[in-house]
Amino acid sequence: MKRYIQKEKKNAAERVGFYIALSVCLVAVGLAVWSAYSTFGKEDPNDSDHYFASLKSAATQPVAQDMTGVTEAATEAPTVPATQAPTAAPTKPTERTKGFTIYDTATLPAMGDADPEEELDAMQAVLKVFDSLVYPVKSGSVIKQYSEDAVYNQTMKDYRAHTGCDFAAQEGENVYAMCDGRVKDISVSELYGVIIEVESPGFSVYYCGLSGDLAVDKGDNISTGDTVGTVAQIPSESADESHIHVEIRVGKKLIDPLSVINKDD
Repeated sequence: MKRYIQKEKKNAAERVGFYIALSVCLVAVGLAVWSAYSTFGKEDPNDSDHYFASLKSAATQPVAQDMTGVTEAATEAPTVPATQAPTAAPTKPTERTKGFTIYDTATLPAMGDADPEEELDAMQAVLKVFDSLVYPVKSGSVIKQYSEDAVYNQTMKDYRAHTGCDFAAQEGENVYAMCDGRVKDISVSELYGVIIEVESPGFSVYYCGLSGDLAVDKGDNISTGDTVGTVAQIPSESADESHIHVEIRVGKKLIDPLSVINKDD
């Protein structure tokens, strides 16, 4: 009996020891979990490894741009776009030109009686100009020819097609009608100044860079050699010597004015 009681006491002591050990283990696990949770994402700022790792991570992040579409590689100054407004002020319209259409791009409106949807090659377009045109100024001296290829523009500081022909003339000099026709439109452009469009059967002639004091009005019928206005300045070509800029269109097709001028006149 005494041995039995001693055995039971021993078993009770072992159970108490087991539960104490289990409790200690649970407490230790709890402390470990709490410690890990409380330090998660809170690296020691004094830790040098963490500091240099952070610098490396920041260096590999993309740099935010101030403007949409601008990349880090875009460090060089951009080329002046073809449609940039010139530095010289455009010819100011006078009372005769106020109220007419104002164009602010380099492209003149396509006009004329030819089908605007008709696509023509250069030879076909020239053959549609039946008249033999005359020079728009007395000298007939050409300072810049028509060119479909890009040529350097001294005023705009870029390369672009020269869509007309430039004839040397002094400011104030008379500009003459190159053919019979009707004044279809008078307009003002930031790039070309005052423009008169004269339409003839199948084609249109544009006289660009005139003064605001014109000799014709919209709707007038004119004959070859009639005075249409006087030479002023072409803002987009102001760095060149004084001249008149002439363009000829057959439907949508621009042609070289020299190809339809009677050079014997």
